[in-house]
Amino acid sequence: MSEQADAKPLGDLARFGVLGGSFNPVHVGHISIAQQVLNGLKLQRVFLMPAAQPPHKQRDAELVSAADRLAMCRLAVENMHGLDASDFELQRGGVSYTIETAKALRAAYGPGVEIRFIIGSDSLLELPTWRKAPELVKLADFAVADRREAPIGAEIWEKVRAELGEESEAKLRASVVPIERVDVSATAIRKLLKDGAKIPGYLRRDVEAYIRKKHLYGA
Repeated sequence: MSEQADAKPLGDLARFGVLGGSFNPVHVGHISIAQQVLNGLKLQRVFLMPAAQPPHKQRDAELVSAADRLAMCRLAVENMHGLDASDFELQRGGVSYTIETAKALRAAYGPGVEIRFIIGSDSLLELPTWRKAPELVKLADFAVADRREAPIGAEIWEKVRAELGEESEAKLRASVVPIERVDVSATAIRKLLKDGAKIPGYLRRDVEAYIRKKHLYGA
């Protein structure tokens, strides 16, 4: 039975977060952000939600199958308190736009449930270019992961204000969650795997074992 067969597809929750992305592959940086937002906002659960087809990676030759990315996410959160993986966007299929996911989850859970879409400062910069961005910011609540050692710069907020308006800027500023960010790049991990190099703690052990067993990314 798919998750969407349930009236509340992610379970009976009052406060939860969604960390979307390609997770190609999922790494300790993703897990760290999810944990810190979970604790910082006192959420009941944070879901890693791999995109069926990421809008900005529709022709990415390095993107492995949705089934593999979901399997890696499930391994990455195994035995991690408050973290889970969801196939919500994979069940819907097609290009995964956050606005569509936000509408579907809000329809399922109603106005009284707190749903936080977790993004980093890099995604905040790109947010004005997202599909129906003004509508998305009004509809959805965010958790903007902001590195304590390198806070979001004024130029990013100026861009948000210029393109989405003062109300959206104020809402997003109020959604900032200070975090200690782990600098890990999925691109760098894929290169290390392809080159046959060791992965210095960037992946959970079960995830790395899965990648090597299935020979993903040229490993």
